[in-house]
Amino acid sequence: MVELKYSKYFLNEIPDEQRFKGFGKMPAMVAYTDSDILEGSKYFSVMVMGLEAVKHPGHGPHTHDEAELLVALGTDMENPRDLGAKLEMCMGPEMESHIFTESTMIWIPAKFIHAPFRVLEVTRPFLFIQCQYSPKLTEKGLKKLVKEEMRDKMLFIDIEKGVEEK
Repeated sequence: MVELKYSKYFLNEIPDEQRFKGFGKMPAMVAYTDSDILEGSKYFSVMVMGLEAVKHPGHGPHTHDEAELLVALGTDMENPRDLGAKLEMCMGPEMESHIFTESTMIWIPAKFIHAPFRVLEVTRPFLFIQCQYSPKLTEKGLKKLVKEEMRDKMLFIDIEKGVEEK
């Protein structure tokens, strides 16, 4: 196929250098970019979530340096508002629980405590989109906000400006 002048702006595959590390290696990841993949890009990812997602105890509470937009979209073309899943997102330091079964967008201001995020049920695969208003994903896990027995089960990530901390 001929490489056109603006081909670099059409991403239909995660580059090998990203596909086999970090978030890119997750089988459910369909599309992923950040400033390493496309200069000037913000962090953006799209995953197809299916039955496998129910098996995981969730993504633990955390904050980001920049604002974030999360989108859960149903795939039923006859009723796109039906998510085909039941999700829980906790918000704020008090972890106010929000359970939803419809296609939903969640706005998360910079440095706002959010999650645990859990997939409780899946009857049909759905799309999950994460957009962070930053060139690289940032995240600070807050393990102390969950019960000790859940700390090693949930996903917690500590990334400062795209560099994962150990």
